[in-house]
Amino acid sequence: MHDARATARLDWNDLVERSLDAEVIVIGEEHDDATAHALQAALVADLLALDPRTAVSLEMFERDEQADVDAWLAGDLPTADLLERTGSGSWYDWNAFYQPVIDAAKAVGAPIVAANAPRTYVRRARIEGYETLRSLPPEERALFDLPETLEQGGYWERFRDTMRDLRGDEVDEEAIRRTFSSQMVWDATMAASIASALDRGDVDRVVHLVGRFHGDFEGGTIRELRRLRPGVRTFVVSCVSEGEGRRLEDEDVERADVVVYTGG
Repeated sequence: MHDARATARLDWNDLVERSLDAEVIVIGEEHDDATAHALQAALVADLLALDPRTAVSLEMFERDEQADVDAWLAGDLPTADLLERTGSGSWYDWNAFYQPVIDAAKAVGAPIVAANAPRTYVRRARIEGYETLRSLPPEERALFDLPETLEQGGYWERFRDTMRDLRGDEVDEEAIRRTFSSQMVWDATMAASIASALDRGDVDRVVHLVGRFHGDFEGGTIRELRRLRPGVRTFVVSCVSEGEGRRLEDEDVERADVVVYTGG
């Protein structure tokens, strides 16, 4: 583990102490990285043991699934039914990667936040645009948030370059921009969900689990959260599978507050 701003090595106690000082801890993962998931589960467990008023927020649950999550927390919905209703079991190895995290929250009565936008609205953002989404009835508008702007600086540039790497340089930039508009629905919704959780009287801090692209280098979720909550104390951890881990790689300087090399 490395402080990605001061380029210094850290130990586990450093990670926990710095997490406790934050209002929002964002742990960025590569979704199939078992070591990253083990770190997430261990850090969440330690934070909950030290302060059960720590809410757990997940990209993997969508806002319209909050009632099912709450029913599961209350003991009114079996785990198998939760996974069937939410489709969460499709997230890689759910039982090994995510179930231990939500089990730890349930064990101490901590809130779990279904943070993400339902995929139907993310898809509609790309195909139909934001104006269509803004015209939806209030009960649907409550299920997602939109960014104030798509001018997202380096985040847009990284997204554009990644899409070109995946699809080839010939891909039309306007098509990438439309896809980016859907990406920003995820980011804006997750940020607003986190901000809303911070307003709860039973929450001291929020730990958010998310794909690391959303948080790396002041990614969209971080940018949107700071727009909604100026001055919020964030602590971003990025779990990177590449790199030996003996030193902070040049490309990872300022990627997050802390970079953890997991070895994949």
